[in-house]
Amino acid sequence: MLAAAIAPGEPAIVPTMTVQGITIPDWSRMSFASLPPVQAGGQIAIAAAAASRAGDDPSRSWSPGTSLADLLTLGDLQHDFALEQLTLAAIAQITGLDLAQVRLANFGLLKQQTISSLVAAIPGLGDYPVAAVKPLAALIAKYSSNTVSWSSERLAPLAVFPILAAATAPTGQTLKAIASDSTLGQLPLHTAALEQYSLNDIPGLSQTSLGEFAGWQQAAISTVPGLADVPFKAMPQSMGDFLGFVAIDDVTYGDSGDKEHTQTLTAHSITGSDRVGFHYPCVQTRSCAYLELASPTFLGNFGSPELHGAQWIKGGTEPGGQMVAGGHGILAEVNGGKEPTGRLPFGSAVKVVLVSDNEAEGRGDFALFFRICHSFLGCTPYFIGPVPFYSVHEKGVVIVGLTTLDKPGWIQQPSTPADVQSIIDANQDPNAPQINQSCLSSLVGDVKSGDEEAATGRIPDLLQAAQKAGITDPAQVAYILSTAQTEDDFTPQDEGNDSFKQSGHAGSYYGRGDVQLTWKSNYQYWSNRLGVDLVNHPELANRSDIAADILVYGMRDGTFTGQKLSDYLNTSTGHLDYVGARHIINDSDKAELTGAAAQQFEHSLEHCSTLETADNGGPTTTGNYPGQLIHSADGNATEQKIVQSINAHYGESSANGPDNGNEACAYEVNQVLQSSVGHKIGSNPNYVPSVEAALKDGAGTQVSAAQSHAGDVVVFQGSQGEHIGFCMDNGCYQVVSNSSSRAQFSWVGDRSSYDAYYHSSSSQHIYRVNG
Repeated sequence: MLAAAIAPGEPAIVPTMTVQGITIPDWSRMSFASLPPVQAGGQIAIAAAAASRAGDDPSRSWSPGTSLADLLTLGDLQHDFALEQLTLAAIAQITGLDLAQVRLANFGLLKQQTISSLVAAIPGLGDYPVAAVKPLAALIAKYSSNTVSWSSERLAPLAVFPILAAATAPTGQTLKAIASDSTLGQLPLHTAALEQYSLNDIPGLSQTSLGEFAGWQQAAISTVPGLADVPFKAMPQSMGDFLGFVAIDDVTYGDSGDKEHTQTLTAHSITGSDRVGFHYPCVQTRSCAYLELASPTFLGNFGSPELHGAQWIKGGTEPGGQMVAGGHGILAEVNGGKEPTGRLPFGSAVKVVLVSDNEAEGRGDFALFFRICHSFLGCTPYFIGPVPFYSVHEKGVVIVGLTTLDKPGWIQQPSTPADVQSIIDANQDPNAPQINQSCLSSLVGDVKSGDEEAATGRIPDLLQAAQKAGITDPAQVAYILSTAQTEDDFTPQDEGNDSFKQSGHAGSYYGRGDVQLTWKSNYQYWSNRLGVDLVNHPELANRSDIAADILVYGMRDGTFTGQKLSDYLNTSTGHLDYVGARHIINDSDKAELTGAAAQQFEHSLEHCSTLETADNGGPTTTGNYPGQLIHSADGNATEQKIVQSINAHYGESSANGPDNGNEACAYEVNQVLQSSVGHKIGSNPNYVPSVEAALKDGAGTQVSAAQSHAGDVVVFQGSQGEHIGFCMDNGCYQVVSNSSSRAQFSWVGDRSSYDAYYHSSSSQHIYRVNG
């Protein structure tokens, strides 16, 4: 249920900044702590079966007046803010928090840990002697007494635990040894005297990313010291300052005003959702309240002629308000699948909704609405709110964001201007892919003014990457081109958000290329996949051909968000969702603009029937996979052969395997082994327990994660089933296996993400195949 309008009186005050004379919100001075609480209660209720499969249950309820920091968790926001990438040290640097003055008891996520999970989370902590880490030493000593109970059971005296006796001896034991004990490793930290120690009393705690701690997804923002005070602009995925246009509130039509739209659709709506689009009309028996906008010339570049007469419709369930479909996946069913109509001018993180308009006073009140997203369950509609944002009076500025008219036929094919043609003629590189000139001229003629020169040199690389990736659908090729235009104006470049780059949160691995590739793990992933050393040379992510490969293969395979080109664009079937396709990159930011440009490029591609490209030395391709999935391997000869076979099989269909590829993880492992070592493993090579039994019985040698190499076999046995795949690197940080949803040998992910999916942290084994 949505709250009524924001209480009459003074508008909500948010920090602002002035850009070219236009006042807009200043996200560098706003945080979850500074925003008002939600004005309406609500709930999220997920079926037990879905929650069990997902690994954690996002169900909850809240009341009016609940703060966002108490309501929202790290897992809720990983899609939009990626808060789990922060460390306590980074938070302290941003907010000025003195970690030495913060008690361990104030770090709620720490209280959810056991000794074992804490040692697993903090690199190097297991190498410390017990006595060197006072909070843990005190906890262990506490449970050495036979007078203390834990989990409703009496613990035996110290003598029963030889490892504990050794730990308290002068020579001591390491925390790694304690963590490996089935009893002591499970001692819960919430029973320790955490209020006696500061955050600095556990080595490495403040340098560890929040996402490394067990259960981080369920941790509320307020349970992490200082996190609620981190400005939105300084978050790993920044909300950004402002996207697009503003307009003027020309006339306010309130609940008792214009009744025309009880019978006829609004003609020029610019509101809706990322499900139904942002030109969703309104007609309802209770009428549609709205602001009629204008775009006078004094707004300059921030104005748009398209906004003359545009209607920002009131959202919500109150009189005059409109509700629209929203959300994605299983969570789309929350709140009846509905959210208030509005816009996303600041990206996908928050929705801006007109929640009240007073015709007599000529005033409109805007509020923010939030959603939650889950890795497996999707995203709820934007219904968590309203959070008062700002108010506007007639002739005041309304923040609109990007907008294009999506009426059929509004795009007109332009001719190529003479100056653009001269740029094309003067910038032909004889070593570049050879592109049909009429084709290139037509495509460059479509780009935004000022981007022609960059596009002339860039489009050939993008077309070549699409050709190598086997993308022939013109709608998909066109959307690749429009994405490159939207993301960086055809110029791969460093992170534009200088404050984030300078903060050093990502070290040398700040955003680069078309998709702003960030964080070392992602640079490592693309290094493995393309056979280019981006880890030691991250600047190569800005090289046009490499950036093109990352963009094209990532869009084809759904690497960035889990959504891929074929989900939205298929010319042969007529499924052409140009607006929805924006989810492939970053949900709905600039969705209409990118979709409109793609349609224009697709029209021009009709002139490219004789399109020709030539390989200019980019990453090689074998079969239907780009380059090498695993670029280097340090293991023995057998492991090296297995790695070569993994590269050869990567991306192949497993539809011939059990259950049409849905249960083909063991099948694909044995396909690789048959090609590399000449035989399959297991009396039933399609059954994970059978394969593991054979590995234990001489076909393999069990090794630890620290000893593992690329090509070793990893088995997951958890409460959510069993799975098997291959390690992709030393330490088995990344794993490749069969993807059931795609029936394809292409699931690449962190080993920890596999653990979370199968609940297998205590039953995970790695084996080296014995030739």
